[in-house]
Amino acid sequence: MKAFLKSLTFGIIFILAIGFGIAVYILQAPPVEQKNTAKLQIHTRTAVRGRPTVNSKPLGYTTDVYRFSLDQQYISNLNSGRLEREHLFSAALTHRAKLKGEKLDKALETEIHWQKMFANMTEDIRFGPSTPTLKVLLTGEEWLLKNAPGAGYTVVKTGPQIDVYLPDLKDAFDKNNLPLSADLEISTVQANRRWLITDRERRQTYRIENSTEKLNVYQQSKPEILTFLFQVGLASRDALAEGKFSQELRREFEALKIPLSRRAQLSAGEDGVGWEIKDGSMEYNIRNENGRLKVYLGLDSTWLRIQADENIKGWVQKNRGTIFEPLPPTLSSRQQAKERLLGLIAKVKEKIGKFDDQDQTEDTASR
Repeated sequence: MKAFLKSLTFGIIFILAIGFGIAVYILQAPPVEQKNTAKLQIHTRTAVRGRPTVNSKPLGYTTDVYRFSLDQQYISNLNSGRLEREHLFSAALTHRAKLKGEKLDKALETEIHWQKMFANMTEDIRFGPSTPTLKVLLTGEEWLLKNAPGAGYTVVKTGPQIDVYLPDLKDAFDKNNLPLSADLEISTVQANRRWLITDRERRQTYRIENSTEKLNVYQQSKPEILTFLFQVGLASRDALAEGKFSQELRREFEALKIPLSRRAQLSAGEDGVGWEIKDGSMEYNIRNENGRLKVYLGLDSTWLRIQADENIKGWVQKNRGTIFEPLPPTLSSRQQAKERLLGLIAKVKEKIGKFDDQDQTEDTASR
């Protein structure tokens, strides 16, 4: 019996030691990385102004980044709102089924009324009234059909019929190292001239311009929002606690040319360790970090401060763009275990605190 109890004791100690080691390993998991900076994607070429007022003069303009050029055949994808290769319809060759090589090339170019065929075979795609061009890709087998604006369709001979396909614009993006997700929105800004492709999953928009002979693809401007404005010493904390703005705070706002107005309202933050400022359409947050009071711009403000490039830093109206906040960081399995363990420890402490309070109450009652 003594041997069993001794073995059981050693077993319990061994298990506790292993558990303690695992707990220490989990608690030493590296801290979770902070989220990246929120970005503002500019919808159009936009003036970056020196201060957040409508009548201020611009410092410069945001510019979209040119990425690559495409053949105009992809106008058919953009106009139809379908970016992948897609079978549109099949049509019988009738008496032309016996033709081969260059004779079939010539017959398809001169004998088929493509406008009428598209009208009869498709519901939402119209070829246009112009005289088409037919480029031979493989004699007697495959062709590229284009209308006057340049929209192209691939025509393939399959036995006694032809199959007509949309080209593959997504593949063209892949080949230029800008892969598109499946969550896309295509909009026409100007018919046959300008389009937008919004990739909601990748949080990016591309502007496509129809130039003389090519489609030029631009990646829309997406500068970082400069939320951090300035910092001051803890001496301003006493004034904030009394619901007032210190002179140091006011001077720093004035230095950025965004002076606080008489209507600026100060309130304590929800976390109890910071403050919020609302001044008209502008919002600011004050946080006590590492022995300094740091002032940040709120993303709900009408004007956002951005850096368009290395030399241009200024303000842009929020309604001129779309805010993309970074995705939350992905936790490793060790970091997830650390969060669960800390939560468990907090619950145990809470229960112990309740038991202590209950014991004190019982002792007081017994006296």
